[in-house]
Amino acid sequence: MYTEAGKVRSFVSLRPERHWARRLVWPVGILIGFIIVATAGYRLLNPERSWLDALYMTVTSVTTVGLREVYPITDMGMAWTLIVITGGLVTGAVAMSMIVAMIVEGQVRIILGRRQLQRRIASLSGHVIVCGYGRMGGLVTDELVRAGRQVVIIDNDDAQTQAAESAGLLYVLGNAETDDVLIAAGVERADVIVTTLATDAENVFVTLSAREINPGLHIIAVARETSTQDKLIKAGADRVVCAHTLGASRMAAVVLRPAVVDFVEMAGQGGEIEMDQVKLADGSRLVGKSLKELELPHRVGVHVCAVQRSGGEPVYQPAPNFVLAAGDTLVLIGPSGSAAAVEAMD
Repeated sequence: MYTEAGKVRSFVSLRPERHWARRLVWPVGILIGFIIVATAGYRLLNPERSWLDALYMTVTSVTTVGLREVYPITDMGMAWTLIVITGGLVTGAVAMSMIVAMIVEGQVRIILGRRQLQRRIASLSGHVIVCGYGRMGGLVTDELVRAGRQVVIIDNDDAQTQAAESAGLLYVLGNAETDDVLIAAGVERADVIVTTLATDAENVFVTLSAREINPGLHIIAVARETSTQDKLIKAGADRVVCAHTLGASRMAAVVLRPAVVDFVEMAGQGGEIEMDQVKLADGSRLVGKSLKELELPHRVGVHVCAVQRSGGEPVYQPAPNFVLAAGDTLVLIGPSGSAAAVEAMD
């Protein structure tokens, strides 16, 4: 299971039904076994009577209802009935107490597990919220977790949250369009929210709600139809991804520029060469220095192919005398691990 840092860790399961089923075998088995023994005793004492009569005598004795005796019983039958009544009361009480204990224990475990989950989410800051753990949301989450990002899932489908729990993910079960659910996922402290819900109307509503709660939140929304892209931008989305447009552009690029696509895929996935980005903080030692002064190709083996200014304007192929500023995002290309090396210089 993945923790907030993307590493393996187990935590308290919130759905112990299978564990309960295994534990119920004993009390139910003891009660059934006692009924079988008692029925066999009545049958042995009165072999001329049917098994149904013996079972009837056992049930009326164990439950102490005492409706009627289906046949006259001897002194041995009375003694056996006393044993059955006493044993039935004890066995039933033990079985019932075990069942009640398991129910109470299970409820307490669920409550404690939920509180633990809520505490872990409440401790997060700068995390990513993914609304919708379907096919696209699951793939996005896998990539984020693989990169070590902290992720919280929001989904109103219990089956999807079970899948998220099985993957060791933090989650909130509820409607992402509701402010309370977004707040429960820590939207005020989140860095990014990705909404991949089934309909464009839901994605627009989530975008509006999230933007209202956290004006500084970076919102990435999925558009199912190309006509919805402008609406999502107006609603407050920073980036809109349309699967149809993206897929068509990718297929055309594979036809027209296959070598470029292969190179970008290889660099994006990491390997001998990778593309990555580094954002400069206010106190970075790289701020105020030119690319020529830093000598990144010589010292780290990485090239700065673009810089996105804090205001959002991009600068492609910056000149050697380009001076870096706080808030700049450097787009790097170089050997694997070069981005980490630049961050270490920072």
